[in-house]
Amino acid sequence: MISAPSAALGLVYRWTDHTINPTGEARAVLRRVLKDLGLSGDLVSDGVLAVSELVANAHEHARGPYEVHLRSVAGRYICEIHDGNPLLPPDLYLAAVSSPEATASEVVSGLLTERGRGLHIVNELTQGQWGFQVTNCGTKAAWVVLTEASAAMANRGGQT
Repeated sequence: MISAPSAALGLVYRWTDHTINPTGEARAVLRRVLKDLGLSGDLVSDGVLAVSELVANAHEHARGPYEVHLRSVAGRYICEIHDGNPLLPPDLYLAAVSSPEATASEVVSGLLTERGRGLHIVNELTQGQWGFQVTNCGTKAAWVVLTEASAAMANRGGQT
């Protein structure tokens, strides 16, 4: 496990396919780093939960090595989860965002399935400020934007 020094940006956590509990370790490290940066409790909690969903997805569905990076851009923090697989599933975003044409029963049955709710959680916690990209190194990075506004919106259930 690699953890960033207090209030540092850049690489905050690294793990391999053999790491026993990468999701829990990533949560602990990221929580400490975000608190050291002085972010609000709501933003820390929402950011840690969103990132842990993406860490779990990377560990389960991609190959390593894996890394969590944190950077600051224009007053926002962006957390990236890198893995060794450059391929994106073709229906990735459909898994997170319900179709406007979906019937109520389709939406409910989709939400009540045993698996596959992680991207719904990420989408809600970040108010849609997340995604995936192929990096210059030919690997994949999932990213989320951590902002006070998205934490406040998520805690109010998306109402303004």
